Amino acid sequence: MNFKTLLPHLIAVGLFLVVAVIAFSPQFSGKVLIQGDLVSYAGVSQEIISYERQDRSRPRWTGAVFSGMPTYQISSDKSGNLMQPVSRAINGFIPRPAGYFFGGMLLGYLLFALLGVSPWLGIAGAIGMAFTTNSLILFMAGHTSKLSVVLTLPLIAAGVMMTYRGRYLTGCGVFALGMGIALRYNHPQMLYYFAFTLLFYVIGRLVVDVRAGRLLPFAKASGVLLLGLVLALGSGANTLFVTKDYLPQSTRGGAVLSADPATSAGGDAAAAPAPAQKKAGRGGGLSWDYAMQWSNGSKDVLASFVPGAAGGGSGETVSRSSDFGQALRRMGAKIPQTFAAPMYHGSLPFTEGPVYLGAVVLALFIFGLFTASLPARLWVGAGTLVILLISAGKNLEGFNRLLFDGLPLFNNFRTPSSAASVLPFPMIALGIFGIHRWYQRRGAEGRPPARPLLRAGVIAAGLGALAALVFPLFMDFTSATDPGSLQQMLGQAPPEALLGALEDTRRDLYRSDAWRTFLFLGLTFGVLYLLWRGTITLLPAAILLGVLLAVDNAGVGNRYYSKEDFKLARNKEAIFNQTAADKTILADPDPHFRVYNLTRPLDQDGFTSYYHKSLGGYSAAKLRRYQDLIDGYLAKRDPDVINMLNTKYLIVPGEGQSPQARENPGAFGNGWLVRAVKPVATADEEFAALGTVDDLRNTAIVHEEWSDAVAGLAPTGQGEVRLTSYHPDELNYRIRAEGGRQLAVFSEIWYGPDKGWYATIDGQPAELFRVNYLLRGLVIPEGEHDVRVYFAPRAASLGYWTSLICSTLVLLLVLGGVTYKFLRRQQVDNTATPTAHVQ
Repeated sequence: MNFKTLLPHLIAVGLFLVVAVIAFSPQFSGKVLIQGDLVSYAGVSQEIISYERQDRSRPRWTGAVFSGMPTYQISSDKSGNLMQPVSRAINGFIPRPAGYFFGGMLLGYLLFALLGVSPWLGIAGAIGMAFTTNSLILFMAGHTSKLSVVLTLPLIAAGVMMTYRGRYLTGCGVFALGMGIALRYNHPQMLYYFAFTLLFYVIGRLVVDVRAGRLLPFAKASGVLLLGLVLALGSGANTLFVTKDYLPQSTRGGAVLSADPATSAGGDAAAAPAPAQKKAGRGGGLSWDYAMQWSNGSKDVLASFVPGAAGGGSGETVSRSSDFGQALRRMGAKIPQTFAAPMYHGSLPFTEGPVYLGAVVLALFIFGLFTASLPARLWVGAGTLVILLISAGKNLEGFNRLLFDGLPLFNNFRTPSSAASVLPFPMIALGIFGIHRWYQRRGAEGRPPARPLLRAGVIAAGLGALAALVFPLFMDFTSATDPGSLQQMLGQAPPEALLGALEDTRRDLYRSDAWRTFLFLGLTFGVLYLLWRGTITLLPAAILLGVLLAVDNAGVGNRYYSKEDFKLARNKEAIFNQTAADKTILADPDPHFRVYNLTRPLDQDGFTSYYHKSLGGYSAAKLRRYQDLIDGYLAKRDPDVINMLNTKYLIVPGEGQSPQARENPGAFGNGWLVRAVKPVATADEEFAALGTVDDLRNTAIVHEEWSDAVAGLAPTGQGEVRLTSYHPDELNYRIRAEGGRQLAVFSEIWYGPDKGWYATIDGQPAELFRVNYLLRGLVIPEGEHDVRVYFAPRAASLGYWTSLICSTLVLLLVLGGVTYKFLRRQQVDNTATPTAHVQ
């Protein structure tokens, strides 16, 4: 490759770097974004990070979140996976967010470069792919793993398309590398949805190859991709294996109880109302109602192309001069020039902003449907339709029920509206592929065919006119939540005039954005028309398209992202400043106890874990049994259940609502010996007994599956249990049992059986078993003993070595493909320009 050929690629990389640095310039002056999910992550991962620094290895268990759980879905261990340094290199070794978006542009450009597309079109498409409104919103919300997967999808698609074009070795390597990198981010939901779209590409290739009598190459390419998939899955084994172990035990893995936990609980808790949504299905996975809470309605789908169709975000910025602003001023409210208003009126519970795919993207998509190859048209056309249907969730129940009940793993995912996040990249890619292919078909007059441009332009104009002129006549700009939202905002019931003003402001936003969409559709096809006429060549056309993509995305994205959102790093650290309650608790000389923070929602508390071992936490996949305990007992503050979790302190609202620490003298301690065993036959009985047993301090509830472990046991409770050392992955006790064998109950969460927790007594293996629905129990021989309880999951060790081997093979495969391509180039004239044909 000579310098002239290399120059466009160097320009692309340099331009991407400049764009990323300019877009996120505050990060280079020591400022950071304070993102909701990442703040919660910082809290729940603090113990993990502390012990990782101490031990130089990441603990696989944490005692600081939900009384104890595996770290797999909090902060996964990436050791052994060589995709980690590769992804850092792709990001230019630049910290986030600039590094993320630089890497996203680079991978988007690689898609086009590897498939022979004009580098100038590739630059425009790559910038548009990375800087979508949805990408900015995902980052602002802290959904960085989801964003990272979305930005990696172009590399996966490039590998698939190259392989089916006969570049088996290189294509397989690129595909395996893309899949391996995406799997490392541990957000399989986006990959799952993207697979729906790629199935249509494979079908399109099959149709083309059958017509051409090329079934053998199709089968060969499919087999090669299957090999690449196996290697990619193997490279992610360090995460996948432990996730597979954990999933059945989590809230994503199905219900343990036959009824809602609140109604299954015994004692006073039985009177608690049932949770609004049962969070597990009996057959495994989430329940339909819980999984489908975030489902797009028709207005949300329309907002993909007209950003204000559903009002934007739940706290959309509006002007004081708007109808809503003026109505507030007439009521005497003092409001700034711009302020946040409850503008959203779609079908989601709330949202940061729309998944705006873009008007320019829509124009490119429509044009690509008439100009790209059949496999590409099927991939993106049919794939886009299916993804939009999936995003509708419960609002298109007939279709999505079939997928939810019939497809493996589908019922483990929630928030179907997020499926639309995978669409911007293939829709832009289809348009760029189409322009490249269309422009190559220039006839004797030097013009590409006019018919595709005319047909696509008419359809785009028609859709734009419908959005601007017809849809507003039938749209409802109200929401059932308006009265409550405005009452919360004002502190009083809103008058009808204010509700009407809010509706008018929403209508104005929609009309403005609809005409904005119409304008960008027209400008995009205007550029294509000039390219068709020969008024401009491909380079200025690519520049204009890139500018349109950037202006369209930035115009909407800047409603939700601003450089002013970056704050000095100390502001982020100040979020976790110790309160008076924290200081009181941390002054306790014995740090091995738990804290129940009553000033925060128990299952949305990422703060308490920063300093304490908390009963609460923040996780989308907590242990199923612990979620049951929250719903059935902890939400009702059952004292015995709180005590058995060794809750020594409660944090309660004090004077002026400032948190105050209150010591709980009833906490049972780190472990205790019981006087009686209550056998139960079912999980429902086991759970209900937590509320009906008179004294959990002296009685252990044991399910019949562990009856052999306690056979012949007549405990008296005589003796003592003392914790001598604590590590998240290992706890050591000194236990004295008097008057015969005793049953020790530990205030630690059960995870098993056969999931990696082991016990020894004086160095000899002993059997841990479950007591009290979710605690650990152990029979102790008479006398004084050293007991070690440690976490060494086999899935983690197997995953480490599998990941190391397979990720090495993936990199060797990529290296082999590059070497083969280089050697082939030596056999041809280096000055020849290969003819590219995008498929």
